[in-house]
Amino acid sequence: MKLNTLLKGWGKAIAALILTAFAVTAAFALNVDQTRIMSKRDASRQELHYYRLTINFNDPGIASGAAFGALGQNWYIHSIDCHVTTAFNASTTNVVTLGTTKTSANEVFGTGDLNEASATVQHLTSALGLGLNATSAADVTLWAKYAQTGTAATAGSVTCVLAYAPNNDM
Repeated sequence: MKLNTLLKGWGKAIAALILTAFAVTAAFALNVDQTRIMSKRDASRQELHYYRLTINFNDPGIASGAAFGALGQNWYIHSIDCHVTTAFNASTTNVVTLGTTKTSANEVFGTGDLNEASATVQHLTSALGLGLNATSAADVTLWAKYAQTGTAATAGSVTCVLAYAPNNDM
């Protein structure tokens, strides 16, 4: 009888450990090795490619910019869609941006393009980086950034899909 009770207790402990491990993994969704060189993704077919990334308020290094991908010169950014799954809640401002420089990280979409406080799907149809705007000068590394002011955020998560077409029509 005691062995049966002991096994039930261990089963609950193991289940709790597994659930905790999944919660911790989700909190570090943009934990990409920042020392590696980002390579461009090109399937060499005339089709849309994409980067999908999740940015959390507590991702390591997100305040100073985190690299997540690369695009070649004259690659066409077709669309940017984001789903704020958990509203960002810093007390004064919450700003998620994507860009081609680590310092500002706002050349693809910047302040005011995404409503971080609204847990909805948002189509960023007027983002600055659409078309060839962000890639016309050279190959670029893509950066994500989250800036906040006031009392630090305790929640916030957004998943974005940046769809693009490589310059493979010639």
